[in-house]
Amino acid sequence: MNKALSLICLLILSMTILSSCTTNTEPTSSATLLTLSQISNNAGYAWFDAEKSIYTPDDSKVRDIKQAFNNKNQKIYFFVNPSCSCDGTKKTFPHAIRILKDAGIPDDRIVIYSMKSHTDDHPLKDKFTLRDLPSIFITVNDVIKCKMEVIDGKLYVSGNGKIDDSPGQKLEEVMADGFSW
Repeated sequence: MNKALSLICLLILSMTILSSCTTNTEPTSSATLLTLSQISNNAGYAWFDAEKSIYTPDDSKVRDIKQAFNNKNQKIYFFVNPSCSCDGTKKTFPHAIRILKDAGIPDDRIVIYSMKSHTDDHPLKDKFTLRDLPSIFITVNDVIKCKMEVIDGKLYVSGNGKIDDSPGQKLEEVMADGFSW
């Protein structure tokens, strides 16, 4: 009887130890901060440079962005998925970067977070709420002036009193409006 009781206690102890080593929650992914040069050298973004180079933005809107940009207090934040085959990431993201670079926006004003999902943890979650990827935010003095999100393949813009406006305009027109707000 003592032997059976000892065996049962040992079995319960073993099960307790083993169960404490497992977890029922999946680990959350987190965002990776990347520079433009890292994007160009990242295998997940192999498509990026080609798509950026074939896009030709409207020069007049690029000039508008260049004039409205104030280097000291404006930043552009991108939250993107490298492996997404959707137009939002494969088109909107590289096209927006092309527009910014043609407008002379310095690299240190462009912040890019690479994420697998809009629900991934990122260090700016208290400031930016993401509904999908890609999401683009234009800020002035750390205040969001314009938010652009591609949701289900459609571009939505919020800012300057607009909420989820679905412009039928080219991206550079939307961005120029975002810089002028």
